[in-house]
Amino acid sequence: MKKNSCVKETLFIFLLIPIVFSCIDPPIRAKVSENPRTFCNPVNLNYRFMKIKEGAGIREAADPVIIEYQDKYYLFASKSSGYWYTEDFQNWTHVFIPDSVLPIEDYAPGNFVHNDYIYYVGSTHGKGMLYRSNDPDAGKWEKVKEIWSFWDPAFYVEGDNLYMYHGCSPTDPILVQVLDLNTLEEKTERIECFNSNKDMYGWERTGETNELSRRPYIEGAWMTAHNGEYYLQYAAPGTEWKSYADGVYVSESPTGPFRYMENSPVSYKPTGFIGGAGHGCLFTVGKGNYWKAATNSISVRHMFERRISLFPAGIDSDGYMFTNTYLGDYPMYLPSHKGNDCNNRPDWMLLSYNKPVAVSSERGGFPAGNAVDENVRTSWVASTNNIGECLELDLVVPSFIHAIQVNFDEEGASLSGYSSEVYQSYVISASHDGKKWYPVVDKETERTDTPHDYIEFEEAFKARYIRIENKGYTVAPYFSLRDFRIFGKGTGKKPGEVIDCIIYRDKDDPCKVTLTWKETSGSEGYIVRYGISKDKLYNNFQVFGDTKLDINSLNSGITYYFTVDSYNENGITPGQKIMECE
Repeated sequence: MKKNSCVKETLFIFLLIPIVFSCIDPPIRAKVSENPRTFCNPVNLNYRFMKIKEGAGIREAADPVIIEYQDKYYLFASKSSGYWYTEDFQNWTHVFIPDSVLPIEDYAPGNFVHNDYIYYVGSTHGKGMLYRSNDPDAGKWEKVKEIWSFWDPAFYVEGDNLYMYHGCSPTDPILVQVLDLNTLEEKTERIECFNSNKDMYGWERTGETNELSRRPYIEGAWMTAHNGEYYLQYAAPGTEWKSYADGVYVSESPTGPFRYMENSPVSYKPTGFIGGAGHGCLFTVGKGNYWKAATNSISVRHMFERRISLFPAGIDSDGYMFTNTYLGDYPMYLPSHKGNDCNNRPDWMLLSYNKPVAVSSERGGFPAGNAVDENVRTSWVASTNNIGECLELDLVVPSFIHAIQVNFDEEGASLSGYSSEVYQSYVISASHDGKKWYPVVDKETERTDTPHDYIEFEEAFKARYIRIENKGYTVAPYFSLRDFRIFGKGTGKKPGEVIDCIIYRDKDDPCKVTLTWKETSGSEGYIVRYGISKDKLYNNFQVFGDTKLDINSLNSGITYYFTVDSYNENGITPGQKIMECE
């Protein structure tokens, strides 16, 4: 009996061991991808600081032009002390250009490629010098000829003609002038293309939500030729608002006459982490893979505090231009020559929104919760920039983490212009229990300027807690984060479906519409998609914590179609019912 008792006890212990060990969380192992497949807006560039007195310590870049030249892509942007180039859209090299070489500090650069040269002119009130380079990586440029460049010049080359579109005004139209491509002599007078019409086109109205009555600025022209038609894009209502967007007119000739495309705006992102998708350019990667480079608004410390984003875009089989800004500041696949179906993102969701945080210190007026509020215009600011300042984030439940975006702020900065001494060094660690930590990102020795750093992992790892710790911060006297964004997949259920929606369109002002719907189970937020037909729901609003949305940006006289998606950290539940609104 005694022997049998020992055998039973031993057997029980051996059976218990797997149960005990199964309750112990395994070590967290993560590897940062050396060849990431994704990126996250805004683009992680070493944005320059303003040079004007009132702009000290404020970063800016806007009005992007991306030009393909000798198998590389060159990004020119306003007020950037140079330009960037890339081969993969992941690694960007900044070429510093002094004012003695180019008038690089002008707004709204105009660029085109001709005869193995890339050309540049800045935005002026009158004449500006046109420059060219066949060695832009080295920053070598030569003068060509003085031309009338006006405000916001944009070029289109066809045959021996150089079409120069321009205009930036609340009163004047977008215009075009034809030059001889080889001599740069004027072949035509300036031709009026179109002007604003805020009474008919609600998205042209000024204000954060297109709620103001004064006339908009129309600006930022860009021409795209496609299947025998000419798409003249333009921006409105103003760069300082999240409503900043691009519309388009179409013609059978580069000089018009132009007709308004009724699904405008064709590049629109009024909500989300960072708003704005106006005054940019449409460019191709590979054969016919359209992408949109656009300007985003922060505009807190200065109206020209701005960033740049890239979005997949296209022109559909019916000839309608569009830009896919759906969750446009979540991770998406990098531009590629292999193709682009415009549904260009993995199914990773934001895990960090409004989750509990603990910080090492906190400066008055900049609370810790700002680092997880999905708002680029707010920030958590520590009381120092000392090594060791940190933020710990509790995801509440263990989740699978695929990527992290670290958006640094510049609170208290006094820098001016471009500086090679600016960097952010940090370590990110993960934990199962908030006590034992495992490093997952080690940038302690990094000395590069990465204001919107993005990290993709080779494989997802599971964790509940994430911590970022300062290891060196030369931007400002305070370590600060706009948002610490964690992307991946939760382990729960997707939210319930939005079954129905009530739509009221203002009879006195049909540019306005109000939508209401019932809250669905498990939803963190909603995305209202809409467009001019059931298969063209190209525009969207992301709605946090509400079941009502006012839209002031419709076109009068156009029938619209709406649906409402629900989402949470586990995924998206698309709305199945599409509702018509005349």
